[in-house]
Amino acid sequence: MPLVSKTVEVAASAESIMAIVADFESYPHWNEEIKGCWVLAHYDDGRPSQLRLDVVVQGQAGTFITAVYYPGENQIYTVLQQGDHFDKQEQRFSVVPMGPTSLLTVDLDVETKLSLPKPMVKKAIGDTLDYLADNLKSRAEHLGAT
Repeated sequence: MPLVSKTVEVAASAESIMAIVADFESYPHWNEEIKGCWVLAHYDDGRPSQLRLDVVVQGQAGTFITAVYYPGENQIYTVLQQGDHFDKQEQRFSVVPMGPTSLLTVDLDVETKLSLPKPMVKKAIGDTLDYLADNLKSRAEHLGAT
């Protein structure tokens, strides 16, 4: 499956956007597909290194264990270690500050366990990215306005 990417301009600082992305346990507050998220392990500096996510996507429940990496400033990268529905799921959040706004890019690369037509998978992943980026944008802008 090719990498699918979505970029949106957000009326918030890069720091505030990354704080939302890094607050994994709050994901159920702004992403209705995530029913629970727990930090399973931490790096020595205290940042989460492994997560458990319980999800319901298009009526299908699943549990995912993901590793979390911080490859650069304003970047968080997650890699599926074990889970339902996917053989591979890699997700990168990147934010570029631009004065009073920021550019948020979410990249997603998946391989499904079931044999599905690539156009169908790409559309589902594109819809998921739209939903994720738009919800993250809304949350960042809402928190910045309060």
